Amino acid sequence: MRDTDIRGVTVFEEKHMISIMMFLSIGDCKKMDIYENISTNPRIPDKLDRLEALGLLNQTLDEKNKSIRLELTEKGRKVAKDFAEINTIIKSY
Repeated sequence: MRDTDIRGVTVFEEKHMISIMMFLSIGDCKKMDIYENISTNPRIPDKLDRLEALGLLNQTLDEKNKSIRLELTEKGRKVAKDFAEINTIIKSY
């Protein structure tokens, strides 16, 4: 039996995970922007929590307007950059 780490790359097998990373690679946003641009799936908060637990993004409360701000960490930016490179390779063939 193979030893698989469910906290590793397999997290991106879940629907919308790569899309969330690619969207955040453009810049910080509000959590509501994910709902408006990626999906209205009620599991989005769970997905964001998993990405945060992996150290790929930070969720912070914006005290001014009481919204949750999302930003990629340095590690998250590296992963998103790799996804962008893969996307470019796929589109080039």
